[in-house]
Amino acid sequence: MIKAVLLDLDETLLRNPNQGFVGRYLELVDEFFTQRWGQPISKPLFDSVRMMMTSVRDMQHSNAHLAFETIQQTTGDSLADIEAALDDFYRSFLHYPALQSFTQPIPGAPDLIQYLKTNGYAVVIATNPVYPAEAIRQRLLWGGLSGDFADYAFVTHAENMHFAKPDPAYYAEILTRIGVEPDEALMVGDNLDYDIHPAAHIGLHTFHIAPGDLQAFIAQVNTLESWATPAPTPTNIEAQLRGSMGALFGLLDHVQPHFWNQHPDPHEWSLLQIVCHLLEREDDVQRPRLERILAEDNPFIIDPGMPLGPRDFAPCDDDGFSAAHRFKATRQHTLQFITQINPEDWARPARHSIFGNTTLLEMALFTAQHDRLHLRQLDQTLAKCE
Repeated sequence: MIKAVLLDLDETLLRNPNQGFVGRYLELVDEFFTQRWGQPISKPLFDSVRMMMTSVRDMQHSNAHLAFETIQQTTGDSLADIEAALDDFYRSFLHYPALQSFTQPIPGAPDLIQYLKTNGYAVVIATNPVYPAEAIRQRLLWGGLSGDFADYAFVTHAENMHFAKPDPAYYAEILTRIGVEPDEALMVGDNLDYDIHPAAHIGLHTFHIAPGDLQAFIAQVNTLESWATPAPTPTNIEAQLRGSMGALFGLLDHVQPHFWNQHPDPHEWSLLQIVCHLLEREDDVQRPRLERILAEDNPFIIDPGMPLGPRDFAPCDDDGFSAAHRFKATRQHTLQFITQINPEDWARPARHSIFGNTTLLEMALFTAQHDRLHLRQLDQTLAKCE
């Protein structure tokens, strides 16, 4: 059953011919920074966007961090100064806000979002996160939509995302942040290469529209409950496991040092215990289980049982960020293993003490589900920390 609807922004909710908009945007960036720092920055800024979209990424760093570092290599300014200057650019009436003239609202967009929310769907603004939050907020307003991010389940932007379209891990990161499974989400967009194919790659429902033709989806929106569930495939796995790591570090950006050992709910794990559980299960259960299914004929897999409760679970590390980096390192080993599996081997059978007859593919999908379960738990615990 579909629980979340992801909506592209440009040419889906807002008329915005990308070529004209981006060209003028880069001109305004250079005008602003030439006046402020005596040098243009459009080239390193554009280079950073290209890296967000095409390169192998460090799952720890946000898209904004990548942009700041790339600009720093040209200007030599501090990351804090670059961030402050870009913020001034986006808020200056003579610069980014002047780009509104390139855009037009799309009829029906506000009513569609209201319909989806009224009918219980989580609404995500799934725009390519190469612009900061302020830029996305303004574009929402230009489309006649709410600029308050609290009105949506999630809004993607450069500060809170660690991947970008067309990387399927971008969609996996969103799913982890909002706590739904791939077959519980629908992506609506105008671009096959950026919106539709990568979303389908990890198992989302998809709906393709022509640029600006939101009415095509509006005409079908009342049929969502009857849509068939996409069948899981091996292509779902790798991007889901990467996307979860981006979501983890996105959440950890909001953790204060004194949060790590707090128990807002005495019956739930602390943030540190959650990260340690993910780390320990990756090393002791998740990857070894997959390796065994690949190496043995129809092995019998014994479930590890219920983990220890908050009073008995001794954390694996004194420092939560250290534990997270250790988890990232062991996840990279898992990813290397996953990418070397032959297509025919995903159907290798196993017997599980709880799930019964299963396959390598099902157990790999369970690893991704395990990520989402505990990162949702981390998100909920973090929200209660003081």
